[in-house]
Amino acid sequence: MENLRYKWNLMSSFDRFIAIQVLVFLVISILGVIGLPLERWLVLSSSLTTLLFQPWSLITYSFIHADLWHLVFNMLWLYTASRYFLTLFDSARLFSVYFLGVFFAGLTFLFSYSLFFTSSAYLVGSSAGVMAVLLFIATYSPNQPIRIFIFTIKLWHLGAFFVVIDLLQLTSGVNFGGRLAHLVGAGIGYFMASQLLKGVEIADGLQNFFRRGFQFNFSSKKSSFKVYKNNSKKEAKRMSDQDKIDAILDKISASGYESLSSEEKEYLFRKGQK
Repeated sequence: MENLRYKWNLMSSFDRFIAIQVLVFLVISILGVIGLPLERWLVLSSSLTTLLFQPWSLITYSFIHADLWHLVFNMLWLYTASRYFLTLFDSARLFSVYFLGVFFAGLTFLFSYSLFFTSSAYLVGSSAGVMAVLLFIATYSPNQPIRIFIFTIKLWHLGAFFVVIDLLQLTSGVNFGGRLAHLVGAGIGYFMASQLLKGVEIADGLQNFFRRGFQFNFSSKKSSFKVYKNNSKKEAKRMSDQDKIDAILDKISASGYESLSSEEKEYLFRKGQK
C-alpha cells in the first residue's frame, strides 16, 4: 500500500485524473455485474426533470463510458492532447478547458433534446472534454507537429479531422447527442484558445480554484504524527523525503515541470529510480 501511495504521489495531476477515469469504469462494471447500476445516477438524461434531482450529472456523465473501447479511445486521445498542452500551460488551465467543455456540451445536449426531440436519451463519455483540450491546443499551437503511426502531421490537421468527422456523422442522425457534444466541446476549446491569443483570459476564477486545490495537501499532518509516534530517525527521514516530493509535485501541478530548479528535477529523478 505504501508503494502504491508513493507511485501515486509521483504521478502528475492529469495522469491521476486518467487513472481515476479507469478506476470508475472498473467499479461501475463490477457493480453492474452484481446488479447495482450505479451509472443511472451519474449519466446525463435529456429530461429536465431528471436534471433537477441529479444536477451533478452535468459533470459526472463524463466519467461514465459505454464500453471498454469507448474508454480506451477517449483516454488515449486525452493523454496525447494533454502531453502537448502541458508543455505550454499548467494543469489548472487544462482542467478548466476540459470541464468547461464537458459542462457546456451537457447543457447543449439537454436543451437540444428538450426542444427538438420527443424521445429520451442519455449522454455518457469524456469526449466533449477531450475535444475541448485537443481543439484548444490545436488552435493555440496549430503548427506543432504530431506523429501518428508513420505519418507526421500538424495539430490543426488532427483537430480539423475530428471536427469534420463529427459534422458528417451529425447529419446522419447516428449518435446525434454524442456528436453534438463533441462539437460543442471543440467549440469551447477553440473559443478559449482564440481569446487567449488575443490576450483575453477566460475562466480565470476556475483556474485559480484548481490551483488552490492542487496546493491542498494532507501529507504534512500525517507525516508529523507518524514521526512522533514512532520516534525513529529512519522513519522521520523517510517522511521528510515524502514531504519534499509532495512539495515538488504540488509545484509541478501549479506551474508545470519547467518551473522546477535543476536540483529539484535531479532529486525527483533520483527518487523515482528507487
